[in-house]
Amino acid sequence: MSQKDFVQNQVLEEILRERTNYYVSKNKTTDFWTLMSPTFIKELGIDKKIIATNFYLQHEEEITSGTNHAFYASLVSLDKDFINWIQLRLGYFENLDKTIDSKFQREYVSDGIAGEFLLSDLKNTSPLDYNANLINPDLILKRYKSVLNLSYLSNN
Repeated sequence: MSQKDFVQNQVLEEILRERTNYYVSKNKTTDFWTLMSPTFIKELGIDKKIIATNFYLQHEEEITSGTNHAFYASLVSLDKDFINWIQLRLGYFENLDKTIDSKFQREYVSDGIAGEFLLSDLKNTSPLDYNANLINPDLILKRYKSVLNLSYLSNN
């Protein structure tokens, strides 16, 4: 997903908050993580596949924000059923490993992209080590604007 979709999606935020609280209450080991600007996308060549998707075509401006950076966000989990459930809950997710006829591609709305990779593909490191922590400037500006507005209103 784009960072904007990921951060501003209230349904996803609620799901992740509830799942986190459940794991804490049951002393379960975390098996899912959220990553902003995960660099494993480039490391594995997934970025080239993403550019060919309908999701990228529909959300290119949100993803790039006029910069040279791709502001992706990802949800990584060891639980395949959880990822499948998230996809069903949030909408239609394109599969990175399946190509779609480009004529059909523009006829539907894509809510994200899903795919699998093997940990061994990351040279025996964790996907968590591949996190650039680059945040889309539009998200930061929106936050600062709201803080400045509140500050301005309280001073007047």
